[in-house]
Amino acid sequence: MKLPRLPLGVSPRHGLVAILAALLGAAAFPPLGLWPLSLASIACLLRLLRDRTTREALDLSLVYGVLYGLGTMWWFFGLFGGLAIPMIALMGGYFGLLGALIGMTRGRSALVRAAMVGIFAVAVEWVRGDCWYLRFPWYTAPHALAAASAWIAAARWVGVYGLSFLVWSIAAGGAFGRPYVWLAFLLLPAASWFLGPVGDADRRVLLFQADETNQLETMMPNAPADDIDLAVAPEYAYQTSPASAIKTLRGPGELAKRSQCPVVFGAVEGAYGEAHFKNVAVFFDPKEESFKTFQKQRPVPLMLDGDAGTERPTFAVKDGRLGVGVCYDFDAPEVAADLVRHGATVLVVPTHDGWSWFGVRQQHHGLVVRLRAVENDRWVLRAVNTGRTEVIDPHGVASEEGVKIGEKGYVVLPFAHRDSKFPGGQAYAFGPLGAMRTVLLVILCIARSFRSGARPRQTFAPNTPRRG
Repeated sequence: MKLPRLPLGVSPRHGLVAILAALLGAAAFPPLGLWPLSLASIACLLRLLRDRTTREALDLSLVYGVLYGLGTMWWFFGLFGGLAIPMIALMGGYFGLLGALIGMTRGRSALVRAAMVGIFAVAVEWVRGDCWYLRFPWYTAPHALAAASAWIAAARWVGVYGLSFLVWSIAAGGAFGRPYVWLAFLLLPAASWFLGPVGDADRRVLLFQADETNQLETMMPNAPADDIDLAVAPEYAYQTSPASAIKTLRGPGELAKRSQCPVVFGAVEGAYGEAHFKNVAVFFDPKEESFKTFQKQRPVPLMLDGDAGTERPTFAVKDGRLGVGVCYDFDAPEVAADLVRHGATVLVVPTHDGWSWFGVRQQHHGLVVRLRAVENDRWVLRAVNTGRTEVIDPHGVASEEGVKIGEKGYVVLPFAHRDSKFPGGQAYAFGPLGAMRTVLLVILCIARSFRSGARPRQTFAPNTPRRG
């Protein structure tokens, strides 16, 4: 007896393979954190799409994408409620688009298909991660691989989009050609041999972790003030103006004067929650007795997070410049790279991560920021309201010491200024370039269909005979 086809015209057998591949990809992230499964998931999906028509590839990738979204974004329900459903569906749609593009490459050589798949993957990741309002750059292959610093070392030269291109192209080479091509994955960590030493960390930063202003002000008077070069408190540490926060009796102004070092902390300009307020990171230097601000560039979509900033200043400190971004600003590569291009020698990221089930959101967010450290060859200093507050070195390795997720406290950690220049950070341009190349390749594929006398819509026919 023939089994009925699943929704979208997917056969039960193929649909099951797509589901299993998606679950492998989801298991690559915390709480399981089995990061090598990200590579296996992509390879399995592409093998499934090897001989599929465009329509079949679209349908199977939709199944994969929805299950992958559920497996990674399930904590969205605690944050967005019912809005999580269309957001997960949108994630499925992105993979459906990628699958349709992959289906259009059928009939080409394995080498050409592998290169095209890499370009398509980069284009879709850029569109969903940094192209429009609903930016969501999480849950890519580099995001999963960030759990093992050696596996993201290549981002120093090719950036996160270049690393995605390598992963998807290798996976496609093995799926569409010979499986032994997948052994090329083992070459990725070889890039770590060329990173060079991290060097001595000759500066010290005081990082605070507190979810409320009164908790922060309880800690500040008791925090160490000797031999500190910088202090950082989380995003939204104060939901008042920078000037009023500095003037508080036990606040950042008093700490800066006591330690005689700059303090970076989160505050707002305007009334929080009202129209056109600004979510800012404040840089207060007690020697100049003045403050400057950096307005958040990437407000979190669908949340009350202020207007988007347009200027990206860096702040002069002894022996270097601070490049300050606010939370979501560093989830995609552009803002951090722009700060480094304008002279930032260390990156600082005050962050506000609301509590989610088991701290999964915090774990996932901590992984993605490691990519910014590797791409730009910079230390990254993180002060997070719910954790983990830590320092990440230029190799993408988080400090052993830090404030654990869900706890309150402070920690003093070493860091250093660096003025090196590598192409990885600036390689974020591969994203929009990949999108433009994708449009061009689609046009060429359609033109090729017309030249061969086939109508383009026939590539979407679910019952088109396949080879093999």
